[in-house]
Amino acid sequence: TPRTPADRAHPALPGAAAAEGAGVAAGPASAALPARVRPGTGALFLHGSNYGTCREFATQLADEAAALGCATEVAPLDAYAQGLPTDRPVIITAASYNGRPTDDATAFAAWLEGTADLSGVTYAVLGVGDRNWAATYQHVPARIDDRLAALGAGRLLDRAAADASGDLTGAVRDFAARLRTTLLERYGDPEATAPAAGPAAAYEVRTLTGGPLDALAERHGLVPMTVTETRDLTAPGHPRRKRFVRVALPDGVTYRTADHLTVLPANDPALVERAAAAFGVDLGTVLDIRPTRPRRDGLAVDRPLTVRELFTHHVELQERPAPDRLAALAAANPCPPERAALAALTDDPRTLVELVEDHPALRGALDWPALLELFTPLRPRHYSISSSPAVSPGHADLMVSVLQAPARSGKGLYRGTGSGHLAAVRPGDTLLARVQPCREAFRIDAADTRTPVVMVAAGTGLAPFRGVIADRVAALAAGASPAPALLFFGCDAPDADFLHAEELRAAEAAGAVGLRPAFSAAPERGVSFVQHRIAAEAEEVWALLEAGARVHVCGDGARMAPGVREAFRTLHRKYTPGADDTAAGEWLDGLVAAGRYVEDVYAAG
Repeated sequence: TPRTPADRAHPALPGAAAAEGAGVAAGPASAALPARVRPGTGALFLHGSNYGTCREFATQLADEAAALGCATEVAPLDAYAQGLPTDRPVIITAASYNGRPTDDATAFAAWLEGTADLSGVTYAVLGVGDRNWAATYQHVPARIDDRLAALGAGRLLDRAAADASGDLTGAVRDFAARLRTTLLERYGDPEATAPAAGPAAAYEVRTLTGGPLDALAERHGLVPMTVTETRDLTAPGHPRRKRFVRVALPDGVTYRTADHLTVLPANDPALVERAAAAFGVDLGTVLDIRPTRPRRDGLAVDRPLTVRELFTHHVELQERPAPDRLAALAAANPCPPERAALAALTDDPRTLVELVEDHPALRGALDWPALLELFTPLRPRHYSISSSPAVSPGHADLMVSVLQAPARSGKGLYRGTGSGHLAAVRPGDTLLARVQPCREAFRIDAADTRTPVVMVAAGTGLAPFRGVIADRVAALAAGASPAPALLFFGCDAPDADFLHAEELRAAEAAGAVGLRPAFSAAPERGVSFVQHRIAAEAEEVWALLEAGARVHVCGDGARMAPGVREAFRTLHRKYTPGADDTAAGEWLDGLVAAGRYVEDVYAAG
C-alpha cells in the first residue's frame, strides 16, 4: 500500500500521492535586493516528519538558503527539544499524525508546552497537512506557531499551510519565495559582488566510482534487494489485480511487524518511449547534467547518462504539472494559439507528457535545462510489509494493488508508476529499497494478554495485519494467550481476491484472530463493505471497545477510512443513551487522542 504525505505525515503521508520529493525552487529575488546574505549568516531548518515529506521540504528550503550564502543546518525538531538558537532564524516544517506530533517532534512539542523564555528567537512555520482530515488539519504546525509566539519568539514569516489535497507544491514554492525575499531583506549583504574570475583550468576531471544509480540510492538511503518470489494474489482475469512480491533482505537489514518497505520504482519502457516521442528527443543521446547551485531536491546524477536512463530512473513522467510549470510550457510554445490555450489552463487532468502530445508545437521547443525544470525527480514509494520477522526474518513480503484505470485525461489507461513497476518484477530482479519504521502508535503487541484489538482493512490495507496475525500465531504456538482480535477485511468476492485466504483461515482456526470479511461484489445479508460488517457485528465490537480495545485502520483514505469512522460514531450513538452526533464525534476524537483509534491510510498512486 503506497503511502502519501498528508496531515499524518507519510508517506507519505494520506490523500496526496504527488508530494514526496516535490521541488520548492523559488523565483528570482527582486532586483532591488542584495544578491547574497551577509557573511556568517546562518539558518536552522527543523522538521517534524514520519515518512520523510517534511524532512525533504526542510532540506529543499535549506538548499534555497544555502544558494544565498547561508550556513544551514537541517535537523529533527527533537534535536532542539531543550532550546532554540537566537543567533539565526529557525524554519520549521511540520505535520501531524492523528492530530499528534510526529515521532521526531514529540519531545519538542512537550517542551514547547512549558514556560521557556524564547524572546530573541526568530522563526517561521510551514505546516503540511490534508484538509480531508478536518479535525486535525494543521493542528500541530498551528500549535507550534502559537506556542512560539506566546513564549516571546518573533515571526520571520506568517505560518503557511500546505494542503496535500490542494496545490501542495505551489504552497511550498510560495513559502520558499517569501523566505528567500525575507532573508535577503533582513540579512542581505549590500556589498555582495560576484567573485572575480580566476584563470580557467584546461580540463575539469571527475573520478566516477560505483554503479550508475549509486548517487540516487545514496540520496534516499536505499540498498539493493533481490526479488525472490512473485505471484498474483487475485484470481486470473480479476480486474483489480493484486501481486505478491517477496524480497530478500541484505545482511544487517532487519524490520519489525507493520514497518514499510520504501522502494524506488522505474518508469514503464513504453511510457519512456512515449515521452521521448512527445518531447522530440533521442533516447540514445548522452547527457552530462550538473547542477548550477547547491540543492538536495534536484536530480541525483553523478555521471553522464542516456536520455533513456534519465526517463526510466530519474524523473516522474505521470505527474500533472503545477501552475508554474504550465506557465513555463506556455512561454516556451512558439505557436500563438497553443500558447494561449496553455496559458488558459487552470485545473487540467492531463500529465506533462499528455499536454506536450496535445500541443505539438512544443516538440523540440524546449532545450534540456528548460526541460529538466519541468520534471520532478522520481520519488520512492512506501509499501506496508505484510510479513512477520517472527516467521520470515530474512525476507519482506509486499501486497501490491496494481493501479490501472482509464486516464483522467480520457487518453487510454493510466498505470501507477510504483505498482506497475512492482507488478513487472520477477525473481532475480534487483530493487533499490530500505526499511522504513512505521509509526510506533500503529504497532500491535501480539503478546499483549489484556488489550483486545480490532483491525479494519480493505484490499492491500490487509498487509500490516497479515504480519500481526502471523505474530499472534507464533505467540500462541509459544504458549502465550493474546487478547481477542478481530479482523474486518473488505474485498470484492471470496473466490476472486480474498487475499491469503487459506493462511488467514488457518490462523482463525488456531484462535489467533476472528475473521469478519465483507464482499462488495457478493454481499451477504446486506453487508458489502467493512463499515457494514462493523454495524452487523455491533454488539461484539462494542463489547471489545468497552474492554479497552484498540482500533487499527489501514487502507483507502478517501472512501474506506471516512466510512469506518462513521461506523464507529454510529456504534457510540447506538450504545450510549442520549448521545448525538456531536457527542459521538467527541468520543471518537477521544479514542484518537488516547491512541486507541489509529489510522495508516493512503491514496492510490
